[in-house]
Amino acid sequence: MQKINIVMFNMSAYSDWQGGVSNRNYHLLKSLLADERVNKILAIDYLPWSFKQFCKHIFFGYWLMPFFQHDKILKRMFLANLFQINQNLYVFNAPLYYLSRPKFYQKLREMIKEIWSAEKYICWSCNPMETEYYAQLSANLYIFDAIDNWSLHPSYSKKIQLLKNNYKVIELKSDVIFAVANELQNIFATNNNVYWVPNGIDLHHYQNIRKITDRRIADLPRPIIGYIGVILNRLDWPIIEYLAQHNPKKSIVLVGSYKGRLQYWDRELIKKIKQYHNIHLLGFVTYQEAPSYICQFDVGIIPHRINTYVASTNPMKMYEYFACGKPIVATPAPGLNMFPDIALADNPIDFNDLVIRELLQDNSAAQEQRKKTITNHSWTERVNKMLNIIYERLN
Repeated sequence: MQKINIVMFNMSAYSDWQGGVSNRNYHLLKSLLADERVNKILAIDYLPWSFKQFCKHIFFGYWLMPFFQHDKILKRMFLANLFQINQNLYVFNAPLYYLSRPKFYQKLREMIKEIWSAEKYICWSCNPMETEYYAQLSANLYIFDAIDNWSLHPSYSKKIQLLKNNYKVIELKSDVIFAVANELQNIFATNNNVYWVPNGIDLHHYQNIRKITDRRIADLPRPIIGYIGVILNRLDWPIIEYLAQHNPKKSIVLVGSYKGRLQYWDRELIKKIKQYHNIHLLGFVTYQEAPSYICQFDVGIIPHRINTYVASTNPMKMYEYFACGKPIVATPAPGLNMFPDIALADNPIDFNDLVIRELLQDNSAAQEQRKKTITNHSWTERVNKMLNIIYERLN
């Protein structure tokens, strides 16, 4: 079997992953590199489409990353760097994209030729903000991985029409489309090669016993009702507020980013949260640290607002909670019906009742059963399915 080379358009910068950020893109890249059917991957950092992102790329990717990883720089160009991370992984950081897309693609074609000469390759994108690669590259196969519906995400409210147009282009020109949620397949209705591949879990990472060193959570009153994830307006505030009001002796812990370098992402939500003494905002923790925090939870919650954006997601936190043996209470969303053991409620009163029930009924046998529930949901399994589909198309 001939190994494949991949040009991958990422939804994040490699430096973000090094800093402890994790997402589906990160796990897929990691698992692809571990698969013997994959030869080399040229990973393209998330492309800057705004001046703010352009500046971030200049500072972190173009200046800072070369400073700390000078031994990995393979080629330094005007507003672009090519890094060789290891024998199989190359990273292309290109602020140049913001100033000139033609020059960016010219450089990219040069990098592709330099890395694997005349060998064939496939193009794999996790970034719906960019679609010019269909015309600019000569890939043998074009793959798109649909990770949520970006046109419904508040961060892209000014790019809704662009994203809708791009999704149409992706629908027409992709050879294979993977969708993280069943509902996302509707966006690409005319493409006959759309496959549902939900998120997964690195079991080894989450099932190693870890000691917590952060006293902010270790010293809190028990039990702990915990949430891990970015603190945005997708959170159902009435549910969280009801939990805080009716469980004054319990600790409600929210682990995840809630502000950028300059300001809160949702100032009004954070203002409401800080009114309650038993709600604890712990901020960002790295992927490496996350298991030790989840292990401190007595119940994991997913109180997301029920809307079309949430319907396009498949929360990684449900896998993470189960991997640590934690009971889960969540608001209804299509992706959550994968696991019947998740307790679902669509209003504050029922949600609170289920949290109390899960806390009372939890035991070591139930915890072990939850861990077994996700044994077949590893990222290795997900990538194996994806590569099987890709090889069928190539052959």
